[in-house]
Amino acid sequence: MSEAMAQDRVSLPLGFDIPEGWVPVDPASVGAEGAVFVAVHSGPAEEFTPNITLSVGQRPDQAQITDIADEAVERLGRTMAALEVVRRKVIGTPVAPGVTQVLRIRTGEGQDLVQTQVQLTVPGASPAERLILEIACTAAPEAARRLGDDFRRFVGSVHVR
Repeated sequence: MSEAMAQDRVSLPLGFDIPEGWVPVDPASVGAEGAVFVAVHSGPAEEFTPNITLSVGQRPDQAQITDIADEAVERLGRTMAALEVVRRKVIGTPVAPGVTQVLRIRTGEGQDLVQTQVQLTVPGASPAERLILEIACTAAPEAARRLGDDFRRFVGSVHVR
């Protein structure tokens, strides 16, 4: 989420289905204090533990969803040695637009990872009450291929109660 969103964290009654093999953890325990939900994959031991994060932030400005996706890339890029947007697609409707994007990243330790991000709009009663859900799955490239269906199922199950 952008800095504006970080200071305006909100709680939202969300529902979702956690795919088999994923274990919820306390976001703070894995350094994801801004997230409202984090799950890690309990599969084979790997150097990098695959994770799914979900964040919610209020976005009262008029930024387009593609600008919000650009901000997410910029924010992540500040903490990585390298970052490349491999693919991006605008999804949703004009009232509730979204973006999916796949990023190839290299950590400062030289580890190659893939992060799939989804930004979804939750319209409010007024434009100033708009919320953005940011859902991400981060894994090593081979694990990302193997776990992609799990992430798609998770994203597809997210709903406001």
